[in-house]
Amino acid sequence: MGMNKKAEFSYYADWAEFFFFVLLFVGIVLGVLSPNAVITYLIATASGMLAGRVFHHRRYKGRAPYTLLIVGFIMGFVIGTFRGERTISFLLFVLGGVFSYYLFDKKILKDTVY
Repeated sequence: MGMNKKAEFSYYADWAEFFFFVLLFVGIVLGVLSPNAVITYLIATASGMLAGRVFHHRRYKGRAPYTLLIVGFIMGFVIGTFRGERTISFLLFVLGGVFSYYLFDKKILKDTVY
């Protein structure tokens, strides 16, 4: 029952898993290359705000693949953070995401989707 099939990568079926690992790597690189704690915290907050925008944009559609991508990035970023506290970086990411989602929800920030 399908045991003879070769394991192959199907982009349309597995794109979220592929980009999970890409963003995990990007997060690790950003965490390692941030020169000090302030820059680390700014990157975490800005990334959280981008995640909040994605969640707001996808609120009535399927969010699971995008959640996987965001989790991959923040996992990599927290793993790669050596300057500054990892818990503070994670909390700033979450707070930035909640704040951004709130601003988009109340129409304080507007988004143009192309």
